Formats: sequence, structure tokens, C-alpha cells
Amino acid sequence: MPPTRALYSVVQYVPDDSRAEAANVGVVLYVPSRRWLEVRVSPSLERVRQFFHPGRQELRRIELALEAFKHRMEIARGEFSEESDLTQFASARADAVRLSVPRLVMVEEPPSELDALYTELVGDRERALAAAMHAQMLPPRVAEVFGRLEAQRKVWRPGKITLPTVGRPFDVPIAFQNGRVNYVRPESLAAGGKLDDRMARLGFNGQLIYRHPIDDKQGQLVVLSADPDADPAAEQRFGQALAEFSVKFVPNAQADAFAEEVERTAH
Repeated sequence: MPPTRALYSVVQYVPDDSRAEAANVGVVLYVPSRRWLEVRVSPSLERVRQFFHPGRQELRRIELALEAFKHRMEIARGEFSEESDLTQFASARADAVRLSVPRLVMVEEPPSELDALYTELVGDRERALAAAMHAQMLPPRVAEVFGRLEAQRKVWRPGKITLPTVGRPFDVPIAFQNGRVNYVRPESLAAGGKLDDRMARLGFNGQLIYRHPIDDKQGQLVVLSADPDADPAAEQRFGQALAEFSVKFVPNAQADAFAEEVERTAH
């Protein structure tokens, strides 16, 4: 199709107007001639994490604000008809989640253009793909339960946490609370690979998590054997060794029982 006039605006998180600092968290693309409007927001809030280092509660408030913003934009699809509508909408927002001044762009395929704008201006696609890969590693019953509890806000996706005392980042795709915050990390224990090296790192990191609060909350690392072809001997070795470091280990055969336990106790 021939190029068509469109407007794009960057969704930004601005925690403090007086400091004039912002983190890009999404993009809106609007094609007035087709009354086509789409918004894409970051699933990981990577730039917010990097720039402002929010705690878990603050990060959850930002996520809720983004959800409210997306809902408002969905309503706007039926309200906007002129180019000026997006500009007026952007100028009227003074919340922490807001829009930059819209800019003109010529588009041929709006979905592809939105992908390109998002990659250029937000650029956390690699992190989102990594999170998706972790989700695919979860046993089916665990993925089902965690997905349902995430919708109820009893499960969340930290992405990364900072290990206490050593200050190193540590990937944690999913977490829930049932007294302690349980940081769940799926691991493939199929035969092959440097399993003993991985076991030592998980034990060390798990002990730090158990002994030192993160965001003022006591925690525990949960290692979930996610591969149905896991080596039984490796699972037994991991379970015995990690227990010495206060790490909960879940063999693959017990994944369904673990999912039921989380469903009963997460809050």
C-alpha cells in the first residue's frame, strides 16, 4: 500500500516532574486515515529498572499504571478520528505514565512500523524473549497455575534481582510469596553440561537470598527441574546439596504437586 501519514508517541515513565527524567516504556502509533491505533508497552520495564532502581512494590505500581494507560488507549481507538486527537490527548496527561509530543511518520505497514519503533525507542525485546523462553521451560501444570495466579497478582515476574551483599544480577523469571518470597528458577538437568558448576552457583546464590532480605522481604530460592528428560542421579545430587544452602529443590516428577502447593499458599 502507498505510504500513509501517521503519528507516533513514546510512552514514558516520569517519576518526578522537577527532575525532568524519563524512561521509555512503550510506543503508540496512530494512523488517522484508517482510525488505526496501537500501543506496545515493555513487559520487563528494563529501562525503568536501569534508570530508577525501583523496589518490588514501586515496580508493581508502575505496572498497574501502565495497565490503566493501555486500557485508556483501547478506549481511545473509538474516540480518535483526527491527527490532532493524539496531540491533545498527550498534552492533557500529567501522570507518571505519559506520552511524548507526537511526531509525524510515513508508514506502509503499521504493525511492522510499530515493531521497528519499539525496537529503536524501547529496545528490551531480547529480555522479553528470554522471559518467554523461561516460560516455555516450565512444566505444563506449573505454567498453567502460574499464569492464572499472575492474573490474580499472586505471582509476578522479577526478571532479574540483585543478589544481596555481592550486588550481582541474577535471573529469576517468576516469584510468589507465601511467608517468604519464593524466587523460582527453572533449570534443565538433562544429562551433559557442567551441572556441578551450576549447582555450586545456585547454592551460593540461594544462601545469599535466604540469609539477606531483598526489598526488606525474606526470600528463598526455588530450583525447579524443568526438563522431563532430567538425569535422576543429577536431581538427587542437586536436591541433597541445595538443601544445605536453604534452597528448595523440586524434581521434575513433583512439578504438578509443586503447582498445587503454590496455588494453595501463594498470596
